[in-house]
Amino acid sequence: MTQQEKGILGISLIDDQLRIVEGRRQENEFIITGVTQGRTRQPFKFDVFSDKSMPRRFAEDITRLLGTQEFSASDVAFSLDSRMVLVKRLPVDKELQEEALDEQVSWEVGQFAISPLDNYIVDFERLNSSAEAKVEDLLVVVVRKNVVRFLRQVFKQTDLKLKVVDVDIFSAQRALQLNYDYDAAEKIGLIDLEERKINFSILKGRNFFLAQDLQINPNNHGRDSDEATMRLITKELRRIILDQHLGKGVEDLNEIFLYGEAVEDNVLEGLQNSYDVRIERANPFKKVKLQGGAKEGVSGARPERFMISVGAALRGIQ
Repeated sequence: MTQQEKGILGISLIDDQLRIVEGRRQENEFIITGVTQGRTRQPFKFDVFSDKSMPRRFAEDITRLLGTQEFSASDVAFSLDSRMVLVKRLPVDKELQEEALDEQVSWEVGQFAISPLDNYIVDFERLNSSAEAKVEDLLVVVVRKNVVRFLRQVFKQTDLKLKVVDVDIFSAQRALQLNYDYDAAEKIGLIDLEERKINFSILKGRNFFLAQDLQINPNNHGRDSDEATMRLITKELRRIILDQHLGKGVEDLNEIFLYGEAVEDNVLEGLQNSYDVRIERANPFKKVKLQGGAKEGVSGARPERFMISVGAALRGIQ
């Protein structure tokens, strides 16, 4: 039985928000067969990596949540919080061969890494460029080895097998591309609103362009907080657009999608009323067939909160 037939569990864990989606491919169609969500007892932050008791605690929380649904898949694609990785777009000479390219990437990472390179896992891929261009962009992802080691320890204490480690911003982009059609020339904004962070991602057509995290105060709530969030989103989007020469303001983006734990109605409506651009909640189930317990699980959920876990499942069955 192939990976696509067996299915995959897409798991996201942002702070203490744990979400699991079971998906598989059937006759070239992506199908979701189960969803569930809950909380972990401990937020998934950098300080957990130094505590030897934490892998078991997270394993217990994942196992407990799995028990609320009748999942059959055992392979896992886990999507890491972008605050735990470094993502950069690097321009390089298009004529570089693979060995020289590896050396160039290692040198570039060494310029901004705060620890020896041996402490990191470095991966990269070429982004699409025009045929006549002499320079191309690389998408470089850097993660500490102890982060991946911790995840392996967690899943060793479950009945699951960790097959893929993804990053939340790429998971969300993958879910968006499956569910929405847009022109290759369009500039798309993806905004992840969480309790403690806002992540801004920009896609140019179907390609990643940039991603930036912004830490926020998790203790503010209510209308005043919603208005502050709107101002923060507007200010940061304008800065990104101007700095990256994408236009002069928010309306130079073609579409903006909000997703994550903390997409409040007041924030969405305020942004929609402020700008003449399509702004909406992202729905990772928009074009996806739901089977079994997934139908009931999705009907009572806020779909935008599952963007990352759906995208992780997609990555796992590629």
